[in-house]
Amino acid sequence: MSTNPALLSHERVIPDWLKSGALATFVVVACWGCVISYWRTTGSNPQAKDIFLYMLGLPACLLLLCFAGRKLFSRAIPAAAATSCAPVLANAAPARHMPLAIIGASLRLPHGASPEELASAMAGNKARADLDKELVDDDGFPVMTARSSEAVDEVLQEEIAEWLALNGLADVHFNDEQWRALTLASAVVAELAAHAAGPLLYQVETQAKLQLVPILPTEWEREHRETANIWLKHTVARYGWPADRIVLAMEDKSPSAALKQLAHGAAPVDEPVIAMVVACASDIGDETVARWAAGKFLFTASHPQGQIPGEGAVGLSVTNRSSLAQASTVVLLDGVEEANRNSSADEVKRSEPGIFKELIERACKGSGIVASEVAMLLADTGHRSSRVLELMEQVSVGCPQLDETDDVLRVGVASGTCGAVPFMAALALGRYYVTERGAPVLCVSNEDPYRRVVAVVRSSDTPSTAE
Repeated sequence: MSTNPALLSHERVIPDWLKSGALATFVVVACWGCVISYWRTTGSNPQAKDIFLYMLGLPACLLLLCFAGRKLFSRAIPAAAATSCAPVLANAAPARHMPLAIIGASLRLPHGASPEELASAMAGNKARADLDKELVDDDGFPVMTARSSEAVDEVLQEEIAEWLALNGLADVHFNDEQWRALTLASAVVAELAAHAAGPLLYQVETQAKLQLVPILPTEWEREHRETANIWLKHTVARYGWPADRIVLAMEDKSPSAALKQLAHGAAPVDEPVIAMVVACASDIGDETVARWAAGKFLFTASHPQGQIPGEGAVGLSVTNRSSLAQASTVVLLDGVEEANRNSSADEVKRSEPGIFKELIERACKGSGIVASEVAMLLADTGHRSSRVLELMEQVSVGCPQLDETDDVLRVGVASGTCGAVPFMAALALGRYYVTERGAPVLCVSNEDPYRRVVAVVRSSDTPSTAE
C-alpha cells in the first residue's frame, strides 16, 4: 500500500515569554475596554476603589486563572498520552503462539529474483533506484524508479486473459500496473507451489489444507482483487496441490496481521497450518506518477522526501510443523509484534522512541532471546530521512551492538515504494541471513505512517524459552 509523505518543514517555535506576554496584554486590554465601555454607556463616575478593582484586580484574577489552567492542562497531556499509548503497546499478555517454520521463500524484485541474489546486490551497494527510461514528471525529466525487468511477460498475460475468458471473467480488465504486479506474483506463487507440491504435499495428512493469503494493493478495486486471487489459487493448483484443499483468504490484511493469525492457530490444534503469504504491487506507470506528482508525493530534485515508485512480489511458505521443513536446520518466524504511532510520521519530524524499544523487547522476550544476540536488522525503510533517522535511533537504543553500515539493511532502497512488498522481502532476507550469520535477526517495518512492526527470525537451534 502506498503512503503519502508530507513535506518536512522547519518548526517555528514561539518563546514562552512571548506567548505569556501576548496573553497578558490581550486580557488587560479586553478587561479595560469592557469596563471603560460599560462606564461610558451607563454614565457611571467610578471611584478609586472601582478603578482599582476593575482595572487591576479583574485582569489579575483572570490572568491567574489562565496560567493556573494552562499549568494543569500541560500536566494532563502527558498522562493522557501515556494512557492512550498503553493499549497500543502493552497487550502485556499476548495469546500463546507457535513459531512458524519458513519452509520456502521466493521473490521478484528489481535487483533480485531470489533472496541470495538480492542480498548480494544490496551488499555490493548495487540495489538502488535509477532514472526511468519511460516515465517522466511534469517538467519532462525522467522519474527515479525501481523497475523490475521481469514485470512484463506477454505470453503469461495472454494466458491469463484466455483463462479469465474461459471462466466468465472476461469483463475484468487490469491496467498496466496491475498486470505488472500480477505477473510478478504469478512467478512467485508458481515457485512456491512447485516446492509445496513436492515432498511437502505427501508428508502431511490427506485432508490438510493449504492456506493462500494474497496481500494485494489496497487501491485495487474489489473485482480486480478477487480475480487476481482466483488466478493465483489456480496457479497453485496447476502444480499439483488439489484445488479443493486450497483455502483462499479474501480478507485484506497486512503481512504482520496475517502471520500473527497463522501463528496463533486459526486452524484446529491437531491440524497442521500450511500457508503461502504472498504480497505484490507495482507503482511503475503513468497513472501513479501523475497522481503522486499532483499530490506532491513524488520524489523529485525539489522534493527529496517524496516517494520513489517501485514494484515487486514476495512470498513465504510457512507451517507450524517444523518437521515438514526440508532442512536439518529450520528457520523460524517468531515474536511478531506491532503497534501504532500516535501521529503520522509524514506530518511530524519527531520520532516516538518508546514504540520500537518496547516492540523489540516484546519480540525478543516472546522468542526467548535477548536483543544482544541479534546479528542483523532488516527493514522496509526507504530513502526518506524521517524513516531513516527513526530506524537508526532505534538501532542505537535497542540493538547497540549492530554496525549501521554492515548489519542494517534497508530493503526499501532497493524496491522503492510498493506497499507490503519491502517488509515481506525483509522477512525473506531474514531467512537467508539467519543461516549465513548463524544468529537471530530482526525484521522491522516503519514505512507506513502509523504502523510499526518488529519480527524475530531465528534458527530452531537457537535456545528459546518460548518453545
